[in-house]
Amino acid sequence: MEETLKSSSLNTRNGKLLTILNSLLPRARTHPPTSFRTFLLRYASHLAIIGLIVFALSLGGVQLPRADDPQLQLPTAAPGLGQRSYTALADRGNLLPAERSTLVRYPVPHTTIPDRLRRGVITYTVQSGDTVTGIAAHFGLKWTTIMWSNEHLEDNPDLLLPGQVLNILPVDGVYHLIREGDTLAKIAKEYEVEVADITDCPFNSVQSDASLRVGEYLIVPGGRKPYVPVVFRPTYTGPFPADAPRGSGQFIWPTQGRLTDPFGYTRNRWHTGIDIANSKGTHVYAADRGYVRQAGWTKMGYGVLVIIDHGNGYWTYYAHLSAVWVYAGQYVEKGQWIGNIGSTGRSTGPHLHFEVRRNNEPINPMDMLPPR
Repeated sequence: MEETLKSSSLNTRNGKLLTILNSLLPRARTHPPTSFRTFLLRYASHLAIIGLIVFALSLGGVQLPRADDPQLQLPTAAPGLGQRSYTALADRGNLLPAERSTLVRYPVPHTTIPDRLRRGVITYTVQSGDTVTGIAAHFGLKWTTIMWSNEHLEDNPDLLLPGQVLNILPVDGVYHLIREGDTLAKIAKEYEVEVADITDCPFNSVQSDASLRVGEYLIVPGGRKPYVPVVFRPTYTGPFPADAPRGSGQFIWPTQGRLTDPFGYTRNRWHTGIDIANSKGTHVYAADRGYVRQAGWTKMGYGVLVIIDHGNGYWTYYAHLSAVWVYAGQYVEKGQWIGNIGSTGRSTGPHLHFEVRRNNEPINPMDMLPPR
């Protein structure tokens, strides 16, 4: 009985295959007889193979699995790995993984050079925008040390000029040029230090007067030079005109800008004024009314300079101007426009060098100007 059922099932399947073959036969009849025979043999062989496969499956009772079979097990989720906190790339310290479980620091081909004590005198080339105080701060020195190490700056730090080469000492003090007749005791007295300060300095190679060589330099640690005021002879040197307006003694700020260099130390006062930086062409005004004694070019590093005599013992200086709108012998009122900020003379950038002198001695302008 079982064999009869299998035969019936097989006959049914073979009948379906013959139906498919008959549907293809009309197409084959359109070809020549030779082609038709080749076509028929090829398809018959294919059908025979398919028939054998179907027959084998029916005898073995093998069933192909279905996608919705409940016996199939769905994949399980991976165990929880925890939550990883996000860290910005910039804060990861240049770390790259060498293995999955190892972190190593990424090599950075940069070298940081630590600050070291200078072993002697070095040189520095002045750049545009430099100031004496700025250069001193960069090398960890007092600004007076920069001036006392470079003779052309001793009278006025406004003689600073881009391209100049400055001596930079390893310590604060004075750079002394040895002259004929110098002795260690004489040098020490001149700069208010002890002889041992000079001989014990590791940057000097002198132990006695016999070691001094004319034309060579000595570093005098802690030394200081006496203040010698610079006197400029203006265009007009006569007496103050009797009919000229005299100042009130109450000054106003001569311009607007940023204070870059203050007045010198109280004892030494090497910077005879203050520097106010601003763009070229910024207006400059008379700090008080008075009489113009100088208006024009000078050869002392001031560049284009205006000097106003206020008739009460005070004179004011306005230096490095790019333009002047007054002339010597003219009366001016407080707040009158007298010139423009510039960078003439020995200057590293546009600014106003402003001085207040009382009886021809420079005083701190900040003591005379109102609070800002």
